[in-house]
Amino acid sequence: MKLKAVIFDFGNVIINIDIPRTFQAFASFTGKRQAVIEKLIVENQLFRRYETGQFTDIEFREIVRQTVGFPLSDNEVDVAWNSLLLDIPERRIDLLKEIRKKYPIYLLSNTNNIHIEASNSYLKKTFGLKHLDELFDQLFLSYEIGMWKPDAEIYKYVLDSIKLKPQEVLFLDDNHHNIQAANALGMQTILVEPPTCITEYCKTIF
Repeated sequence: MKLKAVIFDFGNVIINIDIPRTFQAFASFTGKRQAVIEKLIVENQLFRRYETGQFTDIEFREIVRQTVGFPLSDNEVDVAWNSLLLDIPERRIDLLKEIRKKYPIYLLSNTNNIHIEASNSYLKKTFGLKHLDELFDQLFLSYEIGMWKPDAEIYKYVLDSIKLKPQEVLFLDDNHHNIQAANALGMQTILVEPPTCITEYCKTIF
């Protein structure tokens, strides 16, 4: 079936990320071992809970303090939490602009407000873009819609919103569970495996 839209994940597809850097940063601030910090954050499902909108930024920071057992300042929480965010290569920005001339493009990301605000600040400083939505036709952010990849409901929500059939959409993500879930619904998919850039995957398609 003819391709009618392209959906991109954010982390490691558009922006490079390194999740262990966040655990390292919290360990540095608290003086606790990185493995202990990671275990606490994972066991308490902080990513999923925050990224499905279960609490506000203020509540999140307090929950982080309770989880790691240390009186971190708001700034220390934000700095550590944003440590996983790296850079966006300019060639990816250029690619999005080129693809958007041919197809509507969307962002579908498990993310949170603190990361999005930091990413917007980076985009403004680096590329003069005020907000991520300048690059996409629409953003589907987990914390805003209360859904999470790879749960099937989030893909169905996006498809209903853009009024397309699964087979008419190409989805790029770096997580094989997310790709498998999209495949199960009939979406066309590309598993992005860093350090290979999306420009390499897309050059023979668009």
